[in-house]
Amino acid sequence: MTVFINNQATDLAENASVSTLLEQAGIHVTKGIAVAINSRIIQKNEWQTQTVNPNDKITIIKATQGG
Repeated sequence: MTVFINNQATDLAENASVSTLLEQAGIHVTKGIAVAINSRIIQKNEWQTQTVNPNDKITIIKATQGG
């Protein structure tokens, strides 16, 4: 299925969870990561069970430090 991660079309397996999506995107350290699906924030404790649907618009934000 195709989903849109930060406005880029990405192929993902059917019924993939948010955790699977992050793993496929190469994000293994999840500290400082926020995920929203169709503008709804997904709590970290839901990442294992929240599935992604075709054409979902997913936003992944990485907190950074700076000055």
